[in-house]
Amino acid sequence: MTTKFDRERALVGHLLNALGLNGAALHNPNAAGSETGIDVSAHLSDGRLIGIQVTELDPHARRGTARASEKGIARAVSGKPYFMWGQNDSSIILNALANTIRRKVQIAAHHSFQGIDEVWLLICAGVPEHGAIASTFVMTPWLSPEDMNLATNYVLSGSKYDHCFLLPILGVEQALYQWGSSGWEKLVTPRNIREAPREVYVKALMKAAKVRDWQEVDRLCEQECRKVLAEIRQA
Repeated sequence: MTTKFDRERALVGHLLNALGLNGAALHNPNAAGSETGIDVSAHLSDGRLIGIQVTELDPHARRGTARASEKGIARAVSGKPYFMWGQNDSSIILNALANTIRRKVQIAAHHSFQGIDEVWLLICAGVPEHGAIASTFVMTPWLSPEDMNLATNYVLSGSKYDHCFLLPILGVEQALYQWGSSGWEKLVTPRNIREAPREVYVKALMKAAKVRDWQEVDRLCEQECRKVLAEIRQA
């Protein structure tokens, strides 16, 4: 049975791979039973010890409702593919992101993180798990670092975090958002979009969003979600 730490370690592995930090040793800092305030400790090849808090983004107006609904649907279909709408309202995503960060900042404030070189917060979206894909899915093409700075920079700047990451594991583009002393930045790997191949889809999505054709956005999102779920079933 997969434990909470196994799940968090896997998500941290996705992040380190995206950052090109290979060869890190990942450990459970709470194995002895004491709560350290971090979920995964990473010993990097350059000698740094990173303490990482891990959480999953619930990009919806009412926290927990979409995830509960998806889990119910997933149980009902017994492992078969299903469909749900992903969140495509950037204002709701930003508000959910800000609330998630605020909660984690409050938790971090109660810990000293003694012996840790850097403290990171990892927020994952598009979690590749039956019962979590759609409810954690985030449309990143129009989620800008500028808007993320406005929504979260003031909270993160006063926190104990050295870096914060938003990592959509499944998405329409291979994006990684990284926050540091200069604010948020977005890194995208276009090569993987072409390999999918979904470059045409991403361009169509951005074009529809630019002219606020939300009916077309919804149609494209539905089409893409069906493709992603089909690929996961075949994997």
